[in-house]
Amino acid sequence: MQTGAGEGDVERQEAAVQVAQQAFNCLGYTATEEHLGHSVLATAWKMGLPTTPLRDGGDGNPWAAVSIHYHYQEALMFRFWAMQAELLFGYLSKIMRMTEEELAVPVRASEATPLEVLRAMTNWALVRAMQRAKVVGSPGEMAPDEAVKIYNTKVLRYEALVTASAQEFRSVPVKGFQLPLARDGDGPWKELLCYGADNLCDALAIEDHARPITTMVMQLASNQIQTSLYRSLIALP
Repeated sequence: MQTGAGEGDVERQEAAVQVAQQAFNCLGYTATEEHLGHSVLATAWKMGLPTTPLRDGGDGNPWAAVSIHYHYQEALMFRFWAMQAELLFGYLSKIMRMTEEELAVPVRASEATPLEVLRAMTNWALVRAMQRAKVVGSPGEMAPDEAVKIYNTKVLRYEALVTASAQEFRSVPVKGFQLPLARDGDGPWKELLCYGADNLCDALAIEDHARPITTMVMQLASNQIQTSLYRSLIALP
């Protein structure tokens, strides 16, 4: 009986990992130059955020001044967006069905749950971040224990804001917010975007004088990406 239970656990974990990979893929968090061109930071650059406040890597590549810590913080933000999307419109449940139908992964038979998929996304966030950093030439390394420590400092606030946003009992916002966004007292949707943008900015080598404008543009870029994603994800069968 114990052997059977162990095998079941392995099958459930393997199915959760397969779904987690697809969940990252559908969110656009993949290690390709195309998707990195639509990252929050790249979107902010397109909006006019200068690259000069970042310490130049010396080869004309602005990503050379963006460490692995930025990529990991973005991975975490997307992970919590997946959690929010599941609570609002069953995003992970949809990906579970799609993974079974399109990739023949026995998700239902494994009895994997959306919560286990989120755990798998947490475990794989660092791997995805490292892959993206390598594609664009971002420097630095991050050990798994360091990633766990960072995650543990962020998870409670992220989860509180995600849960609060799902309890607002209103339609998913699909219109752009006006800036600056409020950090508190103006709804958990905006607070969540501000918190995510703050974490991204904290991971960048920004001069103090450039922090206000960087924060504002990163908020706007985060909102634009999330709005675009949710419009497409809601339409998934």
